[in-house]
Amino acid sequence: MATEATAKTQYVPGTNTDIIRRMFLAGESMQVENFVKYFNDDAVYQFSNFPISYGPQGIINSSGTFLEKVAACVHNVENIWEIDSETAVVEMTVTYTRKDGRVHTLPCADTVRIKNGKVQELRIFMDISPVFAD
Repeated sequence: MATEATAKTQYVPGTNTDIIRRMFLAGESMQVENFVKYFNDDAVYQFSNFPISYGPQGIINSSGTFLEKVAACVHNVENIWEIDSETAVVEMTVTYTRKDGRVHTLPCADTVRIKNGKVQELRIFMDISPVFAD
């Protein structure tokens, strides 16, 4: 049942889900320049235990080692919960194919904050270490 507060909001459920799904597809292109188009200039990006990156250029700068090791990735989204007009939680597995042919499918949970139609914050919670193990 809508309350007075929720009745006044302009939020349309599903809008952020669409942005998030397009962002993941752009990431699957393995062209980081496509991926960063979905981020605000002052975005915060945290991938696993790696240092936090800021803004599209920071994401590009931090992606080198990943792109050297990984040939392909596929996001198998199981659930997206839109918590409010800015926040979503994503539950998924991600399948990584390394350049040496090894494949790893790993569980992952992301928190995503959207501002002005772009990603303001993406925090990726997963143990990516199997992908980097030799």
